[in-house]
Amino acid sequence: MKTVIEPKLHDSVLEQWHGACAQIWMFHVSLRRLALRLSRPDESEVIYIVAVGCDRIVGPFSWKPANVSLIIDSGDQTEWVVARIVDQEAGFDLRCSSLAMARGPATDFDKTFDNFLGDAPDISQMTCELK
Repeated sequence: MKTVIEPKLHDSVLEQWHGACAQIWMFHVSLRRLALRLSRPDESEVIYIVAVGCDRIVGPFSWKPANVSLIIDSGDQTEWVVARIVDQEAGFDLRCSSLAMARGPATDFDKTFDNFLGDAPDISQMTCELK
């Protein structure tokens, strides 16, 4: 099971994973989602950076050593946030509309984004009152 990492901890987690192996782990073309995986052979956990609304990517599919950073730019218009996952040394740059980070077991080999960051909510338990 994966644990979502709070945005305020992203930079410190990426610092700890400096030098890891980075791999594009999954991509869903119609949903424009991409998961980047950071791993080390001696670690029982991996880090996933999930990008949503991907619209531009440049760089390799995998590289080592990773030196990944996240750049968030809301620009002048707050409704148009641009997030980037960048590793300048590797020549990797991914632009998306939002991102999340999670920690999970190295033994998880997800093949789809279905329930990737946890179980989907049980919609049968949700109620809505119309007035």
